[in-house]
Amino acid sequence: MDSLTQGLLGAATFALVKDKEIGKKSLLIGAIAGTIPDLDILLSPFFNEIAFLTVHRSISHSIGFAIIVSLFFGEILHRLYKQKQSRFSWNLAFFLAIMTHSILDWCTTYGTKLLSPFNGHLFSMNNIHVFEPTFTSILLIGVMLLLIKKQQGEVRQKILSWTLSISFIFICWTFISKGIAINKFIGELKKQNIEYQKIMVSPTPLNSVLWHGIIKSEKGFFFGTYSLLDKREKIEFHFEESYNEVLAKISDNKLVKYYLDYTQGFPLIRKGEKGDIEIFAVKYGPINYFGKPEFVYPLHLNEYEFIEDKIKIQYNGKQRGPVKNYKSLLRRIKGI
Repeated sequence: MDSLTQGLLGAATFALVKDKEIGKKSLLIGAIAGTIPDLDILLSPFFNEIAFLTVHRSISHSIGFAIIVSLFFGEILHRLYKQKQSRFSWNLAFFLAIMTHSILDWCTTYGTKLLSPFNGHLFSMNNIHVFEPTFTSILLIGVMLLLIKKQQGEVRQKILSWTLSISFIFICWTFISKGIAINKFIGELKKQNIEYQKIMVSPTPLNSVLWHGIIKSEKGFFFGTYSLLDKREKIEFHFEESYNEVLAKISDNKLVKYYLDYTQGFPLIRKGEKGDIEIFAVKYGPINYFGKPEFVYPLHLNEYEFIEDKIKIQYNGKQRGPVKNYKSLLRRIKGI
């Protein structure tokens, strides 16, 4: 998720434990603690951009990291406050602020290595987009109320309880919404007699109503969208061929392997002239919502000049970020 949301969640969870004891300071400390895992971005200058995909959201987002850092900072604050509050309460507050960061990232499409460094598996539930204004707004309103409210006591605890409860209910709603979308995609695939190997349903930006369906088949991928507000009688799927035969030749390269791991089994491979190859991580879905699917940020290489200096992620071209046209996104959310 974005840093603002993670900071707000860290503030709320930390304050749940420490607000009665240190008041509004708990919001500031919690906001800082909630963004600690993303400090791994500071390591990016020391890694190849492709290799860094294996570093981001790995050890700093793991369960072990949350435990160790919580014990460390908990001890520091315990001593700074001259042991007036229990060591356990400090440790618990830091653990909640840091671990909820990783859990929230687990809910996104990027994936989080919760068991790093012992296991490099990317855990991903794909139920919420990294930019989800409703979820962020719930946390923002709660934290702002806590900043405005002067006195300590039951009212502040109620604000905290309601804020975290409503945000939790919203997360539960995203799972329900995704479940409805999965059933719809599977039903449509059966109706349209489309054979497939795997299906991934991923959220679209700024909402929890419109979903991407990324369907992996033997020869490529089918892409479609479904909105809970859909007025369409059926889902329109667009097929994109994937030149998977080149994988046998290139997948042993460590940079290619890093990127393929990042795609979580959903790499769309396009082959151009003179040996040019593009690999797209289509787990995020297309950046457009009408017509032929368009994708951004491919891994580019050439099978005839297969050297690491020329294996790069392309950030140029037609890319406009995660959404090509926000008006078309809004139209599709409405079910048009």
